[in-house]
Amino acid sequence: MSPPRSARKDGAPPGRIRGAGRGALLWLFRHAEVGEPWQGKMYGSLDVPLSAAGERETARRASAFAALPLRRILCSDLSRARRLGEALSEATGAPLELRAELREIDRGRWQGRDIEELQAERGEELAALMADPWSWNRHGGETDADVLARAGPTLEAALTEEPGRGPIAVVAHYNVVRVLVSRALGIPPRDSFRLRLDLARAVLLRDDPEGFALVRGNVESPR
Repeated sequence: MSPPRSARKDGAPPGRIRGAGRGALLWLFRHAEVGEPWQGKMYGSLDVPLSAAGERETARRASAFAALPLRRILCSDLSRARRLGEALSEATGAPLELRAELREIDRGRWQGRDIEELQAERGEELAALMADPWSWNRHGGETDADVLARAGPTLEAALTEEPGRGPIAVVAHYNVVRVLVSRALGIPPRDSFRLRLDLARAVLLRDDPEGFALVRGNVESPR
């Protein structure tokens, strides 16, 4: 089943993630390395497997977070992210919820293409995407606005509908985490690519009464 898509293309100002202001901690994870045939390609929302090294790194990341008292794990249903979600769930005992709306951004006609080839053939279009990721979609794929429209409500509901104790984990993909974090913190879309999130790393946000705060970025361990 394909995740829902936003039909809004009117150039309206970017929305924001709305928290509950209860001080909840939110860990957002990126999956580990993909298989060698897909490295250097724009695989987007294709279901691409992990490499052997990615499988090992997934196990190490779950082990590093095993003592964290997670109360729930929301996870993309694409296999490269699902492997980390499953490992975290097994290590921490937290329930795992697979969500299609947390899939990586759809890159339309560019999916599966070699990035260097795209740069040579479509350099101006790639530059236009980087300058306006919120609304540029001439490749027939999703925009940042689309990603926020499908992934944002899932995150907001997790923060507002179940106050409970313990952090929440979101296991997804670089562009999904980039959009969620930038819209939580109010970072302009074109500046959101400055967010560093290496493979199998995590970002920690806190849902404070005055708004979201970035606690830690690009980390391997909660310690």
